[in-house]
Amino acid sequence: MRENNFIFFAKMVFKSLFLSRGAAGVIFVSIALGAAITAAFINIYLDIDSKMNRELKAYGANFIIASKDTYMGENDYKNALLQIQSDKLLGACAYLFGIVRLDLGNAVIAGVDFKELKKAKPFLEVREGNYINLDFDDFGALAGIDLARKMELKVGSTVDMVGANSIIKLKIRGIVSSGGEEDNILFISLSTAQSALGKEGLINFADIVALGNFEELKALGESISQNSLLTANPVNAISRSEGIILEKIKLLMALVALSVLLITSLCVNTTLGSIIFSRTKEIALLYALGASKKSIARLFGAETFILAFAASLSGAGFGFLLSQAFGHAIFNSGIDFRFLSVPSAVLISLLFAAAACFLPIKKSLRINVANILRGE
Repeated sequence: MRENNFIFFAKMVFKSLFLSRGAAGVIFVSIALGAAITAAFINIYLDIDSKMNRELKAYGANFIIASKDTYMGENDYKNALLQIQSDKLLGACAYLFGIVRLDLGNAVIAGVDFKELKKAKPFLEVREGNYINLDFDDFGALAGIDLARKMELKVGSTVDMVGANSIIKLKIRGIVSSGGEEDNILFISLSTAQSALGKEGLINFADIVALGNFEELKALGESISQNSLLTANPVNAISRSEGIILEKIKLLMALVALSVLLITSLCVNTTLGSIIFSRTKEIALLYALGASKKSIARLFGAETFILAFAASLSGAGFGFLLSQAFGHAIFNSGIDFRFLSVPSAVLISLLFAAAACFLPIKKSLRINVANILRGE
């Protein structure tokens, strides 16, 4: 008997879904879209820390290694770098600063590794000429735009730099600008600066681009500084702001997902309401045949659950593909699949669908059977 009742109930549910397939299709698409957005954002949310961490490193150094004195040895600096995991070290540029005599007066020079300088100061814009990408270009130089204007330096021109023991001829390869102190500096190779200043094997400090949040970088700095002539610290303004930016982006994603789910719920609510309104005669007839309010509620609840479950499961699967599209559009890389996103998106979608159908189903239980059957 129970088996026959179940079969009859199942037939009614699927027949009702088939007869109202147009409106049911609207509900299906709405819930699937909400689930897809939710699943996509959950995938991105769980992967955004590593993605944003790398993206933000493109804006420059976030860690500094310096000497507790004026200078530090290159060997000490290289030993300090060994304490940073290779997969977390994205760039490291050592600097040696000094004042030298050029053709038209004194100037500040900075000895650098040009390839690493591009990672540490990506905001350094080449206004004229070309950037130096060769490690062995010991006589090439990049002039800050203000220094070039003051010293009348042009791209391709040669300038004499009076060093500690000799006069070194430098060729200006490019004019650069950052809108900051770099605009007044002449950038040359580290080895040339060491020779010109008589500071072979020495540097002032180094800019590091490393993966990790502020607390991780702080712990790394303490490890390097312990029992060492060096001091290492994260750049507070950059490292702390990364965490703030990440939290704000996560909050924005959550608000967007919530907005989509609320719109989905509204669509489900209104569509289901119209379905129930069109089926008032059917509901009245079921009441007349002896159906209870519980049975009616179970009927519409089952229809909504089947529709919502199928839609949310389909949407959650599509959500991973959607997260890949977002990942390539924003980060130029894919988003790792997180299994948690599927059950989470399905559960959240079902909860919003349940909330959306509560009022329409409750309303269906309050119809006046006698008036409807009389055609009023």
